[in-house]
Amino acid sequence: MEAMMPERAVASPSRGEVGQLPACDSGGWHDAQHVEVASWAAGARAMGEIVQDWIYILNPNKDTLDGEPSDKETVRRLAHEDPELDLWLSRRNRMNPGDRLWFFFSQPESAVAAVAEVDREPREDPDDPDFSYRVDVTLLTGPTDTLYGNPVGRGDLELGQVRSVQKVKPAALQILLARAGM
Repeated sequence: MEAMMPERAVASPSRGEVGQLPACDSGGWHDAQHVEVASWAAGARAMGEIVQDWIYILNPNKDTLDGEPSDKETVRRLAHEDPELDLWLSRRNRMNPGDRLWFFFSQPESAVAAVAEVDREPREDPDDPDFSYRVDVTLLTGPTDTLYGNPVGRGDLELGQVRSVQKVKPAALQILLARAGM
């Protein structure tokens, strides 16, 4: 006899929202190997749970994305061509699938100009002593395009000391959501 999971009220993702391929003929969401048919439901949030928003700091003069500069032009291009990213974290943070990661570019203009959705909880990376955690995210193409054209500057974000990852302040979130068209 199979154990049944209790039913929860969840909103279904739209195409591409959780970094997975579209539904197959069976109606389920899947990855390329067709083994994650129920993975979205297992990581889904119950209706009414709060999505957390995080600022992820990128310094284009120091940080790279697969050997490319981590500037807003590269991230925008990736949002269109290869939106799934594997990012490093110096600590785990309490990120959950569905949380948003707002990319703050420290140079040449200090501003948020891209946004992604967290696909899975951060995981340990024992092979990297400097950045012991990693997180999978998917860049959101439309909102990233919008932010690219109208970035949110540091002054609007109420940032104090800039750390690699920090939570978005409530007043700043309203500005980010509006500028991203979300």
